[in-house]
Amino acid sequence: MQCPNCEKEYNEGSICPNCKVDPVLYAGTVRLSDKLYNKGLSKLNNSDLTQGIELLNRSVSVNKNNVPARNLLGLALFEIGYVGEALKHWVVSQSLLKENNPASHYVEEARKNSRALEDLNDAALKYNQALTYLKQKSDDLAIIQLKRAVELNPKFVDALNLLALCHLIQNDREKAAAASERVLAIDIQNPVALNYLSILTPNRARTELRKPQGRITGRKESASGSGKTASFTRPVPVTEKKQRSFRLDIILAFVIGAACSFAVVYVLLFPALHRQNESQIQTYRDRLSDARDARDEDARQHEATMEEMNSNLEEMRQSLDEWEALYDIQDRMIRFQHIENLYRDGQLLEAINRLDELDMTDMSLEIASRADAIRASAYPVLSTQFMNEGIAAFNANDFYKALVDLEMAVRFMTEDSPRPAAFLMALGRLYTEDETRHAEARELFEELQARFPNHMPLTRNQYIARLTDLD
Repeated sequence: MQCPNCEKEYNEGSICPNCKVDPVLYAGTVRLSDKLYNKGLSKLNNSDLTQGIELLNRSVSVNKNNVPARNLLGLALFEIGYVGEALKHWVVSQSLLKENNPASHYVEEARKNSRALEDLNDAALKYNQALTYLKQKSDDLAIIQLKRAVELNPKFVDALNLLALCHLIQNDREKAAAASERVLAIDIQNPVALNYLSILTPNRARTELRKPQGRITGRKESASGSGKTASFTRPVPVTEKKQRSFRLDIILAFVIGAACSFAVVYVLLFPALHRQNESQIQTYRDRLSDARDARDEDARQHEATMEEMNSNLEEMRQSLDEWEALYDIQDRMIRFQHIENLYRDGQLLEAINRLDELDMTDMSLEIASRADAIRASAYPVLSTQFMNEGIAAFNANDFYKALVDLEMAVRFMTEDSPRPAAFLMALGRLYTEDETRHAEARELFEELQARFPNHMPLTRNQYIARLTDLD
């Protein structure tokens, strides 16, 4: 027998002695991964990026060596702006398949278009800055950053959703609806955008998508000139010096008269000048005092304004917290309504899975009662369905599917659920092959012996003996 994992030949046992892999479980894992890949591809072809990415992530988690799923997941993530995640998956894909791998082409194209990568990186940085602004309650600054991010990457779904939320905070319903419509034009089943539109436009169809208008930017140029100035000097005339004679008595009389005049002026004008200076000084003092009073009054008004602004800010924060709580309740109500629609459409397993993921905290008693009713109705149907499918798969030697279906049947069983002999025998034999579940296998065989003593007693006793030897 050839191992499907390491491709080595072996003759004995159900486990490959080289890589320790169960071929049956490995083949089932590969089939499940391929099935999820096909579903994800179908979703992406229908522009349902959210569900497509989720299915491809599940495909890769089931089979980490699924190269097509990794490549497609990288393309989907690159489409919505997650460049780093896309490159990570492509690099891992290259390590798994060296030759004829499209991931090598994708990485090479990304390296060639460095300018486009820089734009996408700048868009991500502006988105993170917008998140910081929004946490600081600065939604205006967040909107500016988000608009720039969307200009750099028009398909940045998370940035468009956050832009719609900012417009909702500012109660600009038209712009919020336009942003959500742009998201749905890219990802038709984006849950965040659908939720915003259900709040904004509950009774009308989607608004027509608006085409972004181009911006015309202009640049003004200014010119400056320089002028030259010229200075001209006149020649100083030179006069002839004439000899003059002065009398000493006339000079003394002039000096004495000037001194007397200065003394008279000083005695008469100094008190007046002093009074004038005192008056000006007092005027300056009064002006300084008035300026100080005005400054103190401005400081008091500024302090009062700041207190009022802080009070308004606190009220806005409380209002935002209340709005966020209301939004959370409404979001969970919408998700529950979707679960009920799935239940009514007969998609019982999908309805139960989503109901298990839904947080029922602070939900009304009516909603809790409706949820219990869904479980009470769906559990018996799902338990019987998976039990029959598991027994049929076991009889057909499809042990991987049998194990998955029978464990799903156990999940939906209640205390009153039937546990037929074929179910107990099949699940007990499957658990026997797993050394970590021998205790559960023994319980199933003991229950089979107690309730159905005549059902395949020889086979049952052989498995009980085998479990005893293994223990």
